[in-house]
Amino acid sequence: MKITSLVLSLILVASAAGAAELDRAAAALAGTEAQFTQRFTPKGFKNSQIDSGSVVFGTLPMMRWTYAKPEQKIFVFDGSRSWFYLPAEKQVTVTTLDEAHRRELPFLLIGDQDARDRNFVVRESPSGSNVVVMLHPRAASALIRSVTITIAAATHTIQRVAYSDRDGNETMFDFSGITRRTVTPDLFRFTPPAGVEVVQQ
Repeated sequence: MKITSLVLSLILVASAAGAAELDRAAAALAGTEAQFTQRFTPKGFKNSQIDSGSVVFGTLPMMRWTYAKPEQKIFVFDGSRSWFYLPAEKQVTVTTLDEAHRRELPFLLIGDQDARDRNFVVRESPSGSNVVVMLHPRAASALIRSVTITIAAATHTIQRVAYSDRDGNETMFDFSGITRRTVTPDLFRFTPPAGVEVVQQ
């Protein structure tokens, strides 16, 4: 019993330390804009699908992702809903962000301490001028198998988020050109243009 309690205590201490750094990083993200490059590598493939654009962060999980290349698309999150807009298809998909969706979207977990600690074990370690935070799911059936977040120790800004899913696919986001900017709640809502099909999920 004492050994079990000691192991549990060590796990909780490690989780709290990692969560503390993530909380600082989440706070630093609020009110910033950055350029991003996204690389998606399907299982068994060496070449990645590369997308790029810009992202604006409010208080997480409020975010607005504007993809510019190779295809224009927009993701908007207001905390309880998301909008996914494809101009070429004149369609926007609106999704209610329940607990299941939050477990599958690492960027939502970064700013949601309760959901993060409920669903993942969090650990951190120093790496040069950065801190690397690792998240591993508590449930064996989880869609996300691992998340690695690289944070600049001096500024607490997130440099990279990489994760893998249970199918063996890998996704990586690299951020650059991070600047402060003014944000308002309206920025994290999406009003479909006239003539656009709205799909509710």
